[in-house]
Amino acid sequence: MFRYLSRTLPRRTRVLVRVDFNVPIEQGRVRDDFDLLRVLPTIRTLQRRRNTCVLLSHHSDEHQSLAPLAKHLSLLLSTPVLFLRDPFSRRAALTVRRAPPGAVFLAENLRFWRGEKANGPAFAAALARLGEVFVNDAFGELHRPYASIIGIPRLLPSLVGPLVLAELGMLGRFMHRPRRPLIGIFGGAKVRTKLPTLKRFVRFADRVLAGGGVANTLLKARGLGIGRSLAAPASAAVRRLARSRRLVLPTDVIVRGPRSRVRRVPVAGVTPQERICDIGPETRLAFRHALGPAKTVIWNGPLGLAEDRRYAAGTLAIARALARHRGSVLVGGGDTVAFLRRVGLRPKFRYVSTGGGAMLAYLAGEKLPGLEALRR
Repeated sequence: MFRYLSRTLPRRTRVLVRVDFNVPIEQGRVRDDFDLLRVLPTIRTLQRRRNTCVLLSHHSDEHQSLAPLAKHLSLLLSTPVLFLRDPFSRRAALTVRRAPPGAVFLAENLRFWRGEKANGPAFAAALARLGEVFVNDAFGELHRPYASIIGIPRLLPSLVGPLVLAELGMLGRFMHRPRRPLIGIFGGAKVRTKLPTLKRFVRFADRVLAGGGVANTLLKARGLGIGRSLAAPASAAVRRLARSRRLVLPTDVIVRGPRSRVRRVPVAGVTPQERICDIGPETRLAFRHALGPAKTVIWNGPLGLAEDRRYAAGTLAIARALARHRGSVLVGGGDTVAFLRRVGLRPKFRYVSTGGGAMLAYLAGEKLPGLEALRR
């Protein structure tokens, strides 16, 4: 079983906390602090107990320093957050050991070192020396077999953090006790990671709506031409999936062709030179109609190239419909949540997961390496 961060954690203990601070940083400034805000209660709990808190995170940009995050987090906490530029140095270890009770540190981007992704034992051991107890509060990283996720729990007493516990509880309610009809919406570019979840959903959900690269793959599997559109290979398993009667695929799309010509066409009218960029108005209407009676909706992935305003209409239409929806709506995935932030709709959604890949893996029924490490 798991051990949770609770009042039983000894006071005045050095605690390593794995967080997910993979947030947009532009010109040295944090552009979206949603993931930082979600973990503030954990940090404050540790501070109240006079624990020394050492935060560990990565950034997907392996050249991006986390120094701007330390400054931003200092403002959010109203307390200094000390930055460990070299967390493996003797000086860093001494600084953490001699820190006053309640001190907060943030280590440099773990992707700066190869040992993180390689799950190097020496790398994990060097990190573990900074603390006495490990807390994983990075739900969005539980599906990664990295040193800071599965290596450290082999070396230190380890606990499940409050944010991870809340995410698991939320996803459990949506998957194990959903009010029906249950509808899943899947899109985005990372098609391979979504297919296992999609296979489970077509057996479990009442309807599954697909857009983006997911829909392109399924349309291709049905024998339709998709031109130069993003898609995964149409394997035998994907072709079987594409035949499901619970799938609702686009009937019209917005395509971009030679010389950037943009037009709306039925799905059977995509030429070899064109690329599908968004769902069309007919499909938007059909999707909104399908969502009408739903009591539970789970959405992961934009329905087109939503980062380009010219192709954001489909995703925006569904986002607006779900923002007004009376049922329970769970949204996850970095691109989806980022889109909702850009269009000002994120506050309209009560259930927003901090995980993309981890959320999909959990919904697909897969074991999460980071969670299994904590179970040990």
